[in-house]
Amino acid sequence: MMVQISLAQHDDIAPWLRLAEDVVPLFGPMPDFDAVLVRKIAEQRAFSARTDIGSAGFIGGVLIGGSDLKHAIRWLAVSSEFRRLGVGKMLVEAALSSIPSDSTVHVDTFVAGSPGAEATKRLYEGRGFIPLEVWREGEVVRQRYIRPPLKRP
Repeated sequence: MMVQISLAQHDDIAPWLRLAEDVVPLFGPMPDFDAVLVRKIAEQRAFSARTDIGSAGFIGGVLIGGSDLKHAIRWLAVSSEFRRLGVGKMLVEAALSSIPSDSTVHVDTFVAGSPGAEATKRLYEGRGFIPLEVWREGEVVRQRYIRPPLKRP
């Protein structure tokens, strides 16, 4: 299987919104996701994963936030049939390569015991992220991971 990671394009919006709908049970509601997605694509802060298998095409994406020396991976999802194949790793690596290496990068993701938590832990810790605090906002509970700057100014 060949997977291509590239900056997201306007044509990716419809399949990306379908994927976002599919992951609501994992992520919870995502108000105004469509507007955020359009903005991130325009800012070139969104990467898409595509494959040449069948009619799949778009299979995942990642959104980046932040500026200066503080950045965040705001959203990452891969279509269920393409999980555990390294697509998430490829998306995270594309995101990280677009962020200055002397930046701090954080991500808020699944807590231990929730679906996807172990795979997420391996993914981020394998990219140099360190687990920090677990936080709660209403019914949403997340684990924060941080990747310290790779070099100091």
